Amino acid sequence: MDTPSVSGAILIDVKSGLCLGVVGKAKEDDAPQLTVSSWQACDIEGVGVVSLRDGRVMLRKGENVLLGVFKDT
Repeated sequence: MDTPSVSGAILIDVKSGLCLGVVGKAKEDDAPQLTVSSWQACDIEGVGVVSLRDGRVMLRKGENVLLGVFKDT
């Protein structure tokens, strides 16, 4: 089985939806969309997955931040 590779990451302030940092394929403009998407995508433990720009973003919501890890499909 092939494992999709990590292509980027984003750190977002949960309360404001502002981008705190990006690397790789992630863009600062992704922060508001991922913040809103996380409201429905994340389960009670704060973990979820959304599709964005021909890939997947694994989300992990903490108390104050949202981490998105971009993976190519």
